[in-house]
Amino acid sequence: MTTENKYFSMPVISASYLGPSLSPNEDLPWDEASLPLNCDDLVVRVLGQPMRRAGRFIKMVCAGATACLKKVPPSLLQGKKTGIFLATGLGNGDEILPFITQVFKHNGGFPSPNQFANSVSNAAVFFLARLCDIKGVILTLSDEELSFESALWLAQSYLESGEIDLALVGGCDVYTPTVEEYRERMNVTKANSRALPIGEGSSWFLLGSQEFESIGEILAVDVNSKRVNPDEYLQSENFSRRLDDLLCSSSNRKIIMDAQKRFLLPGFRVKNVDSMMGRHNSLDLHDYLPFCGIHPVAAAFGLTHALQKQPSSLLVHYNCSASGKPALIVAATK
Repeated sequence: MTTENKYFSMPVISASYLGPSLSPNEDLPWDEASLPLNCDDLVVRVLGQPMRRAGRFIKMVCAGATACLKKVPPSLLQGKKTGIFLATGLGNGDEILPFITQVFKHNGGFPSPNQFANSVSNAAVFFLARLCDIKGVILTLSDEELSFESALWLAQSYLESGEIDLALVGGCDVYTPTVEEYRERMNVTKANSRALPIGEGSSWFLLGSQEFESIGEILAVDVNSKRVNPDEYLQSENFSRRLDDLLCSSSNRKIIMDAQKRFLLPGFRVKNVDSMMGRHNSLDLHDYLPFCGIHPVAAAFGLTHALQKQPSSLLVHYNCSASGKPALIVAATK
């Protein structure tokens, strides 16, 4: 990567995080054994009314995204081409499983219309687009624990090309149906992940261009197809060089130079976090996982959390899939 290849910088107009405590933008204690909490009160608190004919996944998507949009004037979306990019590692399993059970395990019985509508992969963003009166591109992306990075990269492409003016980008995954099965579906073991409770969340960004007032910026999104060991790569010269390349290639050098602190946000595949920090003396640790727990799109929670907790800072989120594919997101706060 050369300094001439500039990464398109995306101003963050607003951000909101929602973890397993189901309290937007608040760090509250929670217990893995209490999952899942009922989200109906959350929906009423955020949306102002209950949602009918919608499953828990759809409710979490809509509540999380609406909490983000409520931070900006409603007029901001008017007349704008807005895209919705939902990242999810596991999707709406609570809605899909009853549908499949009804069709394939009961002599081909007929599911209810609600079961069918909720089982469609793009159902959650359809509900969200209708709720927010957004008529632009609406997409659901799934790439295991790199789902959020993939969604953010795609939103960056749409914004840079001018196809949309605003991008509502978020990650949502919900607990289902038992702790053991949830860990198995995520391929989370003692050998490949940190020893943390599991969680869930629905965290969102509203991104735009330089004309909008912002709280920070997404400077670079980098997903590498080369397989690595998560801990070894973080300690290697290759990681340091790649980070330097991304910083040098950013289209907004000023916000990098103005950063008073630099934070590393490690994903849950990075096991030896404390020993890692000695390698990168210029980076402090922003460990967000104790607040949201392990879930496929925890990166969305981590970045939205740090954007509001760490002013005047450079943020480096490092994630790695179970197969060893690394991803970096570089952001900065004002």
